[in-house]
Amino acid sequence: MPVRSGYAERRSRRNRADWGVLVLLLALAFALAIGGSIGTASRRSVSMELWYLDETTREPVKTSHSVPLPAAGTERIGAILELLRVPPEGQGLATAVPEGFALRRAAWVQTGVLRVVTSTPKEQRPMGFVEELALYRQLVNTFLSLPDVQAVEVSVEGRPLGTFFSYVKTQRELVPFREMPDNGQLADLYFLTADGKYVVESRTVPSGLTRSQTAYQLTRSLMDGPMREGLRTVLPPPHYLRGVTVTGQMATVDFVQDVLDVGVDAKREQQALDCLVLTLTRMSGVSGVRVSVGGNPVSSLFGHMSTQLPLYRLGGRVEAGMAIVGYRLVTVDGDLLPVLTVTLQANASTSRNDMIVRSIGQLTLPPEGESSLIPAESTVTTMQLDAGTGTLSIGISIPSMPADRAGEELLVEQLRLTLTELPSVAAVRLTINGAVAFLPHGYYVGRIFQRQEGSDVDNR
Repeated sequence: MPVRSGYAERRSRRNRADWGVLVLLLALAFALAIGGSIGTASRRSVSMELWYLDETTREPVKTSHSVPLPAAGTERIGAILELLRVPPEGQGLATAVPEGFALRRAAWVQTGVLRVVTSTPKEQRPMGFVEELALYRQLVNTFLSLPDVQAVEVSVEGRPLGTFFSYVKTQRELVPFREMPDNGQLADLYFLTADGKYVVESRTVPSGLTRSQTAYQLTRSLMDGPMREGLRTVLPPPHYLRGVTVTGQMATVDFVQDVLDVGVDAKREQQALDCLVLTLTRMSGVSGVRVSVGGNPVSSLFGHMSTQLPLYRLGGRVEAGMAIVGYRLVTVDGDLLPVLTVTLQANASTSRNDMIVRSIGQLTLPPEGESSLIPAESTVTTMQLDAGTGTLSIGISIPSMPADRAGEELLVEQLRLTLTELPSVAAVRLTINGAVAFLPHGYYVGRIFQRQEGSDVDNR
């Protein structure tokens, strides 16, 4: 019988080990090759429409593409969302999809019905109506172009049923939005600076809403917070809001029961109520605000300020002639924004004309830290109020005008906000240095500037 030496035995074991390593490496390479081919095969080219926004007009724009997409439904929707986030370069296109906006889940709930649930980061800044509507339409129009999708449901996780963010009402969408977008109406929201000044931040809300619906959207936007980092809200988050209704001249803001447990000091409670009342009483026909919890009146919201009686704009002191209101300008995050300035008077104004002259005069004398585009020596030349419509026709002589169109627009905004604080003034028709149509740099003033656009329908 042959006998192997110890050396021969060791060499045999080493050869077997070398062969084993070689086989393992070959198997791994084969698996990677197969896996790569499977990964490639799991994507297939799909012809579809990706919707973006025109960089200038911000209106929806359809683009046709053939894009490789994963076969799995959720992965496919996630890939499309990433494509929408980055518009093609050099085509004048933009997107409304914000950073951090992500797919949460996607599923076909019925034959041809795609349900998409998205999520936003905690630091997501509030959107205006136009921006939110653009995002919603981008998503719906794009998903409807998939060959196996007949209807789309899009929502944001954690938002109330039937809403997208704050303004857009969602439903099962069956056809793309091909009509011109509703650019909404401007609203005046009041937020606070770090030193406690009340600053107006313009926001768009949908047009065609009832007064109650508009009041709800404004209140929710206040609670969502400002767009600029230099401003803040002192109201609790929007999940504390139960509803808002407008009846006659009174808006009633109803909170959920848990709001009574929110810890707020007296100063912050006063500021919260001020922002709420200042914002809602800019609405046409709304003069006061009631506060309720769970549908019932409450003596105090946070335990310091009385809410037993209706709250009126600036405590009714303007109507009594005891206060003059103006809107000068402060710089917030590099932008000039109107800041509310209230001057108490020892002797009440006895006529509206006197209040008008004093209001314009106040704009020309900004204190340190504020500015104005209405210079000293500006004077009122004519004034007439149409008592039936509440429209004040006013002529103003301004010795030095802003250097560009944006400045002209901001100057008119100062006048609009200031003059519509006057009792019985709901709108303003301006004549500036004799111009009734265009200012020197092209800003159009040949229209009526409203206190705030809104529906006259009183419908809950």
